[in-house]
Amino acid sequence: MAETFLTLTNKVITEINEVELTSANFSTARGVQVQCKNAVNDAIRYINQKDYNYPFNHATTTKTLTAGVSRYSLPTSTKLIDYNTMRLVKNSTLANSGYALKEMNYNEYIDHHSDQEDEVETTTLDGTHTDSVTTITVASTTGFDSAGTLHIGNEIITYTGTTSTTFTGATRAASGTTAAAYASGVTVAQFDKGGVPTHVVRTPDNNYLIHPLPNKSYNIKFDYFTFPADLSAHDDTTTIPDRFNDVITTGATAFVFQFRGETNQYELNMGRFEEGIKHMQSLLVNRFDKLRSTYITRNSRSSARVI
Repeated sequence: MAETFLTLTNKVITEINEVELTSANFSTARGVQVQCKNAVNDAIRYINQKDYNYPFNHATTTKTLTAGVSRYSLPTSTKLIDYNTMRLVKNSTLANSGYALKEMNYNEYIDHHSDQEDEVETTTLDGTHTDSVTTITVASTTGFDSAGTLHIGNEIITYTGTTSTTFTGATRAASGTTAAAYASGVTVAQFDKGGVPTHVVRTPDNNYLIHPLPNKSYNIKFDYFTFPADLSAHDDTTTIPDRFNDVITTGATAFVFQFRGETNQYELNMGRFEEGIKHMQSLLVNRFDKLRSTYITRNSRSSARVI
């Protein structure tokens, strides 16, 4: 059973010979007990910052793209994303196969493909719409053609006229698509360039964009590593495996001694903490500090030496 924030904190409290907390008074802790709680989170953050790709922080997510939208945000907890794992999910309804997306440099995208975004107009539905209405009510039609084509979800809709907030004379389910009902606030887009995505681009703000501009609600999937939120409630648990709980408490104890100005105890526990993290790295991510070759070579005099 995973140890909780309470049990980890009490292990640190015991190390410094203070009174342990209970689930009842955990949230109202004071003084050195609060220092111990904070130190546990400090130790967990320190461990997570020491390596990007601990397997216990690995996650996979699926993102549903929006027709006419090329730029997307990563999950807020993302620490590192593996762009080589970006792939389009097979969908027989949308008639797309599944395959890995190729990574494109952002400068290359700006030089050759950024016009796909310049030609897109978007607005949002104002109110719910059934799958048969022929007047599409939106926040604004400013910038849209007086007659043309709309993309909503996976449906293509043609229209013959506009007012300031409606598209009139709509023909539903155009180009072989299927009419659907929509909730208020759904994106409505108009664009010429679009298709099945083939490339992913990492943006300077560490998010991503898709090329070509998606013309349907395709799904993409990718792997990433998270940076977990701090522990808060007494029964919260960490993503770090239980077998490394001693590493957490050793680090937390070191930080408490640092807070208290006990330099010798801090240095002793911090050294143990760092060694524990190296052990975690070697076991979990094959990270080794030192490798020594034992290959024997012979010089012209046939004398052996070890390098």
